This record gives sequence, C-alpha cells and structure tokens, in this order.
Amino acid sequence: MRLDTMGLSRRELVKYSLTGGAASLAGCLGGGGGGDENQSTKPVDMASIPPEELEQSLNVWNWYDGWVNWAVKEFKEQYNTSVTTAAYSNPSKWYTKLEAGNDEIDSISATSAWVVRSMDNDFLHALPVDQMDGWSALNELAKSDAEEYYQRNEMVYAIPEAQVAHPLTYSTDYFDEDPGSWDVLWQSDLKGKVSMQDWGEVACRVAALYTGQDPNNPDDFKEIEEALIQQKDLNVTYWKDQSTVQQMFENEQIVATVYTDGRTYNGRFQKEIPIDMSNTKEGFMYTYDTFVIPKGAPNPKAAVAWTDMGSKPENAAEKVTTMGYLPPIKNIGDYLDLSDEKIDFLSWPQKMSDSATFIQPLSDDLRKKFDEIWTKVKAA
Repeated sequence: MRLDTMGLSRRELVKYSLTGGAASLAGCLGGGGGGDENQSTKPVDMASIPPEELEQSLNVWNWYDGWVNWAVKEFKEQYNTSVTTAAYSNPSKWYTKLEAGNDEIDSISATSAWVVRSMDNDFLHALPVDQMDGWSALNELAKSDAEEYYQRNEMVYAIPEAQVAHPLTYSTDYFDEDPGSWDVLWQSDLKGKVSMQDWGEVACRVAALYTGQDPNNPDDFKEIEEALIQQKDLNVTYWKDQSTVQQMFENEQIVATVYTDGRTYNGRFQKEIPIDMSNTKEGFMYTYDTFVIPKGAPNPKAAVAWTDMGSKPENAAEKVTTMGYLPPIKNIGDYLDLSDEKIDFLSWPQKMSDSATFIQPLSDDLRKKFDEIWTKVKAA
C-alpha cells in the first residue's frame, strides 16, 4: 500500500519511515570502534565547558571553508592553540580514517547519514551538550531531530551546525508566484527549461515525492523509474556542479530545478539572481551537517572547545554571512543584521516544517535500488 505523504504530518512520516532508514542501517553494519577506548580524557567527563586548559594543537575537518577561515581566527583569539584545517569532497575520506583507528582528526563537519553510520560502529565520542549554548539554542525542528537520530542511551553524539534543505528552486522572473509543486519538472511546456541533479539518490527521492510516495521508504520503484524516464527529455541537462545551476539561472537557461536552500540564498541575495525556494505541496527533503568528535581524537579538550565555540548562536550565525547556509538556531534574526526579506527566507524551518521530510540514511538495499533505477533512466 502506498504511503501518502500528504496525509501525514512530518513527525508521523518520520516515525513511519524509520523502519526503512536508520534502523535498517544499524542492522547491516558491523561493530567497530575508532581510536583508544581507554582514552583518559572524554568530552562528557570534562569538568568545565569549555575546558580550562587545552592542548596546543587542533585538527579540524570541515567543508564550510569560508566559515572555517572566520572561525579559526576567532578560536585563536580565545585560545593559545594552533589550528590545522582540511576540507573534503566525500565523507568516505574521513570515515576510512575512523575505520582504521583515528589518531589524527579532532573535529569533523559530518553529514547526517555518516553520523549515524559512525554511531552504529562506535566511532564517535558522546558530547557534553547540556553544558553547551549551541545545544540549547537549536530550533525546535533541529533539536527534535538531533534527539531522535543522534542520541543513544541518553547520550548525544552530534550537534547540528547547518540545516540544509533540498527544495524546488525556481525563477521568480518566470513564475509570478510560488509554483508550489514538483509538477513543474514534469510539465511538457517547460521542456528545455528545467534540470534534474545527476545523482540517483536525489532524483529518485524527488520522483518519490512527485508520485506521492515516502522518499525514505518508497513502495513502487517501477513508478519512480517511469516518472524519471518521462522527465528525462524535459531537462536541458542533468547537473552535477552546484555553481553550474546558478549560471543556468543567471543565463535564463532554466526556470526550475532541485537545489539547496543555502545555494538558493547565495544566488538570490549575494549574486542577485531572481530565484527562490518553493514550498512544494508534496513536501521536500532536508538534512544536517553536524559537529562530531571522533574517538581517537588526539586533542579532545581543544575539540570540545571548538565545538562549543562554533555552535554558539552568535558564531553559528556567521555561516549565513560567510556562505549563505542556515545554522539551525532559534531566533536567528537576533544574531544577524539582515533585511526582513532575508530573515523570512531563513525562517523556513519554522514556516515549512510540516512539508519537510528528514533525509534518513539509506539502507544498502535501497541505495542499490536507487542506483539501478538511475542507471536505467540514464540509459533510456
């Protein structure tokens, strides 16, 4: 029986689909443990937050490079600790190091699916969130999700640092009002004016929403495949690079595509491209990037101090000014000197929460199925 996502609230949908997402993932991953289980200093055992004395160095892996450059300067002003940073293009790069027994990385900006995978394999330290301003400042949606997905045995292993939506982004020059539906990517009169991301997991989930299915646990894969084949010839291209999308909107090559809220904000307010994100009636998906401290971190006190500083609302808010991405904090307007229009855009977690579906980690079977569908679609 098909799950009608429009008939359920966001929270009911999350509970329904958990059996096909994070829960099944836990069953297919083995145990493990990165680093030294007997490490003398654990984040949750620290007497004060931030710790009174830090190690002399800190190694941070975080792909919000613009924000990291700002944050490193702030951190060095507060602490006598040198900071090295590394960006990464694929989470498997740092996850492989955790599998091998981490003795290098202190802090990671980790995507949600890899957080759950790392938790299931005992690769992460629990965090002293009750003593961190960034935890209490989380907005209602982020706090609820973090407690549901990043908590085990009343211990929290990740603090959301950025809330990332994957909405339908559309041209405000072409559409007089929010189109409000993923239907626009399937409209024949928009042939050659729309684009789909060249990523099977995203495309299949968009097609699941379009066909009224749960994107975390669809029940009609044939319908998803047929919908994407039908949509294929309407695309001007399948896009791979995020910057390409802004160029296509700017050059009026496309009028709608699946994108991210951060990139949409950046294009609209920083590059003055006439675009906006749609509150689609079928819903849209979102996820988080999070602060985590891996086991084996050689500088755990400095890692806690970095997490505490970076998650404080006034510091987290700098992700908007440096990169256009949304920190999931309450009353974000209190920490930013922005126009009402920008604050309204950034308030989508409050305004559109009933339409938002959390992107749960894919089981191996579902990932394989999406890959198979996408291969058939590309070859059709």
